[in-house]
Amino acid sequence: MTLENNILQIIISNPSKWARTELISAHFKNTLNSHALQIYDSDNFEITSQIELEKEDIYKIRFVAEDVPPLGKKIYVIKERDPKAEFRLPAMGLLDGNDYYIENDAMRVVIEENGTITIMDRNDEENDQEKCENKVIIMGEELGCGSIWAEDSFYNYSNLHIVELKPKNTLDSEIKYSLIEANDFRGTLQLDRKLKTEDIIHISTLISLDKGENPLIKFKTTIMNLPNKNTLKILFPCKLSIDKLDVLNELGIYRIWDPIKKRGLAFFTSSNNLKLMKTEKNEDSVVMKLPNQGDNYAILALKSPNDAEILKLGEEYRTPLNWEIK
Repeated sequence: MTLENNILQIIISNPSKWARTELISAHFKNTLNSHALQIYDSDNFEITSQIELEKEDIYKIRFVAEDVPPLGKKIYVIKERDPKAEFRLPAMGLLDGNDYYIENDAMRVVIEENGTITIMDRNDEENDQEKCENKVIIMGEELGCGSIWAEDSFYNYSNLHIVELKPKNTLDSEIKYSLIEANDFRGTLQLDRKLKTEDIIHISTLISLDKGENPLIKFKTTIMNLPNKNTLKILFPCKLSIDKLDVLNELGIYRIWDPIKKRGLAFFTSSNNLKLMKTEKNEDSVVMKLPNQGDNYAILALKSPNDAEILKLGEEYRTPLNWEIK
């Protein structure tokens, strides 16, 4: 950010070879003689934002930088609110949720009572409404039958993201979940687990969807009080005829694809410990071993094995737009 004529400039840089639109979260020191602040684009249009005081004169701002040019930059300005400035409407898009699900225009993510998750493709859901005989009731709410998983009704595929502790010495567990945010930018659920062993292991997972048509489901799992003798893995069971886990990028982009059912999953992670294995029920499952402190990762439900699109989303996930202070 650059101080110039009683304004602050936020310079957004795009490291990719294509235009990008992305949520920006930045912190800045308020050196202006005002607390009635707003952010404006280069045409002096006010844009949707959240500006919050965190401590003393340090503020946090969130806004969507739209269409940042390939390998280029875009400048936004923070200044005292201008009553004469026009408001630029944000890009259209859905973001909704409550304490057990979030959805955007592309996907719905549901937390089940046992702490696993279900993912639904909202386009398939709308297409399947008329031929769907059995409605699905979750927490007293009726949901449709559409699913990314083609012929399977989604309630038959509700066991993604299984937490497995080794060795299995858990005596009891407690699961809580809640909606953290559902706003103009992002929806986030928080899933907390307490595994009661000799000690109490706390596992907290944030699950996020961006507003609009972005199908990427993002996770941030934090592990507290995990003994050195234990390891924690996340299982993604899949009803697919597959024999290998494809490595699309050595930096942590993986894919499974069933050419007969024409569906699959992509994984984006900093962990290099992903593998395909059989579960106790003799089902194929992708297993992700997490570091003892936890990790960030994301999954993408696939309806085509489009490696170029997967790699593109992977780069955006792993290399976000830069904001800079000069």
